[in-house]
Amino acid sequence: MDLTVLFKLTYGLYVVGAFDGTRPVGCTINTCFQVTSENPTVAISLNKQNYTLEAIRKHNRFSLSIIAEESDTMVIGKFGFFSSRDTDKYADFGYTPCNGAPLVNGTFAGRLILDAINYVDCGTHVLVVAKVLDTVPGTGTPMTYDYYHRVVKGRAPKTAPTYAGD
Repeated sequence: MDLTVLFKLTYGLYVVGAFDGTRPVGCTINTCFQVTSENPTVAISLNKQNYTLEAIRKHNRFSLSIIAEESDTMVIGKFGFFSSRDTDKYADFGYTPCNGAPLVNGTFAGRLILDAINYVDCGTHVLVVAKVLDTVPGTGTPMTYDYYHRVVKGRAPKTAPTYAGD
């Protein structure tokens, strides 16, 4: 089976941020979708091994920054290929607290502040359903997963739902 066909599904790239107490933690994800427009709700997918998922489960509040084509691509690698358990992912970028969630500094197409309201076990991953509490407009063109592969020449980490091996 050629799993690269799944790369043709439309995805974006996002940075998820949360606090594990007072320290910001985060990760890069490629799965987010809007569930409802009235009382806006979205869902994201996080690997069960992801430390950011642990922080969200403890506090429910988190941020979602929509990566733009104009964003610093270093943020994708730092937040996507290191663990917040042993790496300060925000050290090179800084962050701004917003309604109880950290927003990594930089250019992003937009931001969401969210409260998790449900967790759905999907085997290796958890679907986090969240209520949109606030939005922060941004600039730039949202980066698609296709753009990330074709133009940035990026790859998916082993914990990504789209990982297809090396």
